This record gives sequence, C-alpha cells and structure tokens, in this order.
Amino acid sequence: MKIKAPYLPYEKLREIADGFLAQYHPSGRLPIPIAEIVEFQFGMDIVPIPGLNESLEMDSSISNDLATIYIDAAVFRRQPSRYRFSLAHELSHKLIHGDLFREQLSFANLAEWKAAMTAIPLKEYGFIEWQAYCLAGLMLVPSSLLATAYEKAERDAAEAGISLRDLDAESGKAICAAIGRDFQVSGGVIRKRLHYDHHSPW
Repeated sequence: MKIKAPYLPYEKLREIADGFLAQYHPSGRLPIPIAEIVEFQFGMDIVPIPGLNESLEMDSSISNDLATIYIDAAVFRRQPSRYRFSLAHELSHKLIHGDLFREQLSFANLAEWKAAMTAIPLKEYGFIEWQAYCLAGLMLVPSSLLATAYEKAERDAAEAGISLRDLDAESGKAICAAIGRDFQVSGGVIRKRLHYDHHSPW
C-alpha cells in the first residue's frame, strides 16, 4: 500500500497545537477540556466499545469520515488520563491526517480500520503515529505551562536542598507524575514532553 505521511517536524506540530489552543481553548485553564472540545466544538461522537483493547489491541480509533472516536469502554470508565490522551490522539489524526484518512485509507468498521493501519508500510505508519502522539501531548500539555510547572518543581526541590538534575530515573518519574496531575495526563506523557522541550535531565 502506497501511503505518504505529511512531513511535520516537532516544531511544526507545536505551531499547530498553539493555534489549536488559541482557537478552541483561549483561556488556557487546566486541564485542557479535550472531551468537550471534541464533542461540542468539533461535533464528534465519542463511542465507548466494550473489549476494544482485548479484541483489536488498541485503546481508540477514529472513523473513516472522521466524525466518530471509538474508545475502549474500560479506558472510558476507569482511566481518565489515558482516556483524555486517546481523545487527543484521535483528534490529532483528524487535524493533520484528515486528507490521508479520507483519500488513501478505506475502512467501514473497526476490524477493517485495524487491517488498513497494519497494511501501511512500517516507516509511514511510524511517522503517522509519532505525529499524532506528539500533537496530542502538545495540545494537552502546552509548552508555556509545562515550562512554568517544571520551573516550580525546580524551585521546590531547591528549597529542599535538591537539584532535579541530580535525581535518578525513578525519582524523575515521580516528579513527572506530580507535574502530570495538574494537566491530567500520565507521568510518561510529561517525561516525553520535557524531553522534547529540552527540560528533562532524565
């Protein structure tokens, strides 16, 4: 299958995220209300599917017409941070891969979606998923607010006589998890965002 992913470096994805937030959540209040944006501003349906992860090994997917996001029912009910990131990830596909999904991929149901995605050459599939992952992180964890949160963590640590740059990886995970609570994302998302923004020593 010949699929061509758009070339979108990280800084371009940052520009897209900044524009998205300026348009759809200009107040900047945390956490970013991604479910409300998806449903009320984009008019998309969010449909929980029992056993989606068990049957197709995925937490979420988007419909071919980009109007519906399907989400594993267990994630929807019990894992709010994962749910929010899944919504942002699928919305990212709509924002940056809409033409690709409409014009180059064809699927009528979730099983066909899985087959279509696995048929994409590995390199292009990697680009597509990396771009959606990064854009989701940038939308849920805006750059300026992340910098502020990390600087506060540095100050708090310094007051306790600790340098964040002297902490080991496990302690770094705890810092990332603490920062993630205000953004309502996982510590893993924060760690990667800090890495891409050149803040993280871990």
